Amino acid sequence: MLDKREDGEEHEIRDVLLVEDSLIDAQLIRRLLRRVTSAYYRVTHVRTLNDAVLSADDLVPDVILADLNLPDSRGTQTVASLQTSYPDIPLVIVSAWEDEAVSLRSVKAGAQDYLVKGHIDGANLHRVIRYAIERKRTELELVRLAHFDQLTSLPNRTLLRERVDHALARAVRAGSGVATLILDMDRFKEINDTLGHEIGDKLLIEAGQRIRASVRDQDTVARLGGDEFAVILEGVSEAKEVLPVIERILASLSDVRTICGHEVNTSTSVGIAMYPENGSNLSELLRAADLAMYQAKSSGRGRYQFFADAMQEEAQSRHALEWALRRAVERNEFELVYQPQLGLRTGTIIGVEALLRWMSPTRGLLTPYHFITGLEEFGLINEVGEWVLQTACEQLRKWHEMDFEPMRMAVNVSAQQFEDPMFIDKVRSALKETKLPPEFLELELTESCLMSDPAQASALLREIRDVGVRIAIDDFGTGYSSLTYLHEFPLNALKIDKNFVQSVGSHDRGGPISKMIIGLGQNLGLEVIAEGVETEAQLEYMRENGCDVAQGYLYARPESPEDLTPWLAANQRVSETNVRSIANKKRADETGT
Repeated sequence: MLDKREDGEEHEIRDVLLVEDSLIDAQLIRRLLRRVTSAYYRVTHVRTLNDAVLSADDLVPDVILADLNLPDSRGTQTVASLQTSYPDIPLVIVSAWEDEAVSLRSVKAGAQDYLVKGHIDGANLHRVIRYAIERKRTELELVRLAHFDQLTSLPNRTLLRERVDHALARAVRAGSGVATLILDMDRFKEINDTLGHEIGDKLLIEAGQRIRASVRDQDTVARLGGDEFAVILEGVSEAKEVLPVIERILASLSDVRTICGHEVNTSTSVGIAMYPENGSNLSELLRAADLAMYQAKSSGRGRYQFFADAMQEEAQSRHALEWALRRAVERNEFELVYQPQLGLRTGTIIGVEALLRWMSPTRGLLTPYHFITGLEEFGLINEVGEWVLQTACEQLRKWHEMDFEPMRMAVNVSAQQFEDPMFIDKVRSALKETKLPPEFLELELTESCLMSDPAQASALLREIRDVGVRIAIDDFGTGYSSLTYLHEFPLNALKIDKNFVQSVGSHDRGGPISKMIIGLGQNLGLEVIAEGVETEAQLEYMRENGCDVAQGYLYARPESPEDLTPWLAANQRVSETNVRSIANKKRADETGT
């Protein structure tokens, strides 16, 4: 909102909630804000925390300025209470305590900044407010990215898990049940392949809206990925209570629709699992509902199926996978391929990422999508991960001995590996045995891996950095991140998730999100890596917006050491012309021309 002041200029209006029991200090802050010429601050003053909390229903300020010590609250309790009542509003503490420990605790509790009374002026206060608003806006956007599907705006798996945990707790207290539905659109791949991704995306958006309109406000509708949706129905104990909802959903998704001038006729298969009969947590319920959904799909289109105890194929498949993976470890069926990383400023290959593959005797060469969950579930990930680390370091040392330009090796680390008490010792051992300087090793961890226990994660990350090893956050933007912890963690790099990179130039928001992550990395002094670069347009977008490193099929697929070594020898420096020629050769190889 803009306002004209006496000078005739328009100024931005900002509403401030001032929580301060001292009338003298409150008057001082008002005077400081009045001296700001570039904005107009409207101040609502309350003297107690209780008054601030009671105002939450009627007041939506742009920022809160609060003293820590109030008549009815002290210390970080004040921060926590204001965060609960105003979760989306930036908070700046203005306190008489000139104590760094208090300041740090306040910021960790959720405040955007901490000011000491007697050490601020109008310009400083205005600047702090502006930055606090910007930081809060960015943090809320990251939270939204972590909890909601970018295409449909429905909850994603992360938020679904939180809601199901709460729903099951309520069901236990009430002695009721919960129904978990998995919906899979029939023929979606065929529609997507024949009519194009734009129509496929619009179909998914419309499907999510129709499912949402078919259930109650208190029920949860989430997108699991692809063309799969989940619905959580609370307060239902019998199948007959679920049937009317299923029939509404199926009816809403079964008619002919016109999308972008094309008539699209779809149907949906539904699998249903009941709590507590078919599972005690989200994973078990989704597994049961998924089995039921595939049973429904095998019976024809537009069908539904409740989970039955007879559906044990999934359990048998799981047993077969465990046996195959244990045999794979014993027989050394795993191998590594490596994908180069291009420095966008220098045009040189600055590193490679080690990627795990399984050469299955029955299924051929498999990517981690097909087996990594099994390795984690069956307790094999630490053993395989240690082999990956050792093998990758050994391979990089061999390349260094071939007089290539110095490169680094990026190695993915799973949550289980990171939580292994011996992990840091295994890193040291791999470096020592391969004689690889630590600065050439980069460990990639996901946001969820770090945020499960931030304090412990921070301590371990500092140990890793003390060894001299680089640390990168992989798939950044897809999990939960706190800007406070991002600032505190000893990181070197952020890796933009390939889904954001590959949607650059489409109607999706991958471009703006990628640009935001690049800006965040620059502000934090972190290198930013774009993975999944497949087109020259994507590469150019990343370069223009200041991205540091690119990785993707545009110029190099993951290859075995034997195949990659001559490629590295020929392409240590990759010019823009070389990128195009490499991409053209890749396309020619794929088409056989």
